[in-house]
Amino acid sequence: MIILNNWDTQFGFCCDIDEETSRELACLPGVLSVRPDPDYSSVKNTFGSSSIQSSILSSSQIGSTVLFPMGNTKHWLVRMAMPGVGVVTKAQMVDYYGQTLTKVLGNEKDAQMCIYHVSWQSNFGFCCELDDECAQELAGVPGVLSVQPDKNFESKNKDYGGNNLQKSTDLPDSSEATQTIPIKTKKLFITGLSFYTSEKTLRAAFEGFGELVEVKIIMDKISKRSKGYAFIEYTTEEAASAALKEMNGKIINGWMIVVDVAKSNPPRYSRGSPT
Repeated sequence: MIILNNWDTQFGFCCDIDEETSRELACLPGVLSVRPDPDYSSVKNTFGSSSIQSSILSSSQIGSTVLFPMGNTKHWLVRMAMPGVGVVTKAQMVDYYGQTLTKVLGNEKDAQMCIYHVSWQSNFGFCCELDDECAQELAGVPGVLSVQPDKNFESKNKDYGGNNLQKSTDLPDSSEATQTIPIKTKKLFITGLSFYTSEKTLRAAFEGFGELVEVKIIMDKISKRSKGYAFIEYTTEEAASAALKEMNGKIINGWMIVVDVAKSNPPRYSRGSPT
């Protein structure tokens, strides 16, 4: 059970778990350290490195994969199109942004660790730390309006409205690309699914747009649990196009899904730590 979190200056949380679980937690990518909380009854908890003692269970002691080995990352401001859903919570938007970034990094935990600021009430977008190659890829993801350097990294005042946006030839506006290229497909790729969403539930949500050929949720071979994404195929391109337009950003089982055109090649999951 998580009982406290910190995200303004340092990143971390406090939780109530046993010793064996704490050792497993220390091995996870992105976890810098796990140690007893001496200030359990206090509101102030130190998440910085200054107070870390020798008793820490650190992932660096056990070994972990570095997401960007060269360390050549930059801070980026990512402007997003409004999701196709009315009222959403901040948690749902953070999940949505994480799912968008996962399309580039391939690992949801890595994506969550890269995001350091979000906007979701008047303008939509997030700030993240990536290398140039990933920023280029992110600019081409559906729903991403622009990717530009975060010049106000130290400030909370971010221009998600694009009022001072300087167009970059290296980072094209993906919304312009989607307007010029007609979408013709019968097969869709669905991400952001709850682990508890069944193929029956998914079929019921999508069958209203036309006759379905196949609904297939991808399962993990070891855990036998859903990986959170699926493929849906219709008999006609018109039905697939209608579903793509209407279902992107909808809520299924409490999770905001992202609907995209299924690529001929399987999604890339080579970057970052294995799930």
